[in-house]
Amino acid sequence: MSQIQPTLFVAIANYRDEEITATINDLLRHGARPELIRVGVLSQLMSGDETCRAPGHPQVQEIVIDAANSRGVCWARSHLYQTLSGDEDFVLQIDSHMRFEPDWDVRLFDIWQQCDNQKAIISHYPLGYTPPDQLPEKAITRLKPGQFNAHGTLVYQSDTIPYKNRPAKPMLSAFVSANFLFAPALALKQVPYDPYLYFFGEEITLSVRLWTHGWDFYAPNDVLAYHNYGKRTGRPRHWDDHRQAAFLESQSVDRIQYLLAGTKPRDPHSLTDIAHYGLGQNRSLTDYEAMAKIDFKQRKILESHYIRNGRLRRIYKA
Repeated sequence: MSQIQPTLFVAIANYRDEEITATINDLLRHGARPELIRVGVLSQLMSGDETCRAPGHPQVQEIVIDAANSRGVCWARSHLYQTLSGDEDFVLQIDSHMRFEPDWDVRLFDIWQQCDNQKAIISHYPLGYTPPDQLPEKAITRLKPGQFNAHGTLVYQSDTIPYKNRPAKPMLSAFVSANFLFAPALALKQVPYDPYLYFFGEEITLSVRLWTHGWDFYAPNDVLAYHNYGKRTGRPRHWDDHRQAAFLESQSVDRIQYLLAGTKPRDPHSLTDIAHYGLGQNRSLTDYEAMAKIDFKQRKILESHYIRNGRLRRIYKA
């Protein structure tokens, strides 16, 4: 594979988040080749949200829309890719509240090359940080099935490996996250973001769609970034501001269950453009379930994954 550092488009959907400036400044400051990075930000703001604007920088492009017109994070990411993505080689999708390790960009590309797979995607839940810059002890994380929620949607958890036991190469995974996803730009052109999803289900549907289009997932074997998972951030969420959030979530659930479990939707309007945002033909949904050890119709996790002493273990469930 080529050792030439690729160009990178960093995609950030920003909903009224004051952390956006610190996130972008940290990203660019810690990049080894910041001149090869272009940051695209879709900011959903209300009057008085001036502190939630992206910083002025020649490599940062920001579109600002009225938060009242937003239909949630998936809609925002879809709109972002449609309006700001360019001809960069790779995409890194992150959230607006992140921190980064030195030389994260060069190290991330090195990790991707270690996969020796042109259709590799690097993704996981990064470790958490506390603003402004309190970082945890380093460890390696890998996504695993968590549970099916009340709506029948699979949500994730993470296994953790002590940093001293980190693997020599990236680890195969069955899932991608939405807050740290590094992929060839082609991936999100072949599998465009579904604007009709709301919040829960964004990640599992994206995982299945990408995998059935032939993409493979890996957890990084080093620490490159951190995410603010704090619940008391003061940052408004979309559902805090929008009365129609419950309706949008309901339609999203219909869409997810139709796509993954073959369930007839309660509202046929929830399947708008579903063919455009459907599964791929390279691999089947059944094959994905077998690989991930889950059953969408039965809402069961067939195999529990966990990591102990740096090694992947499995527990088979009845």
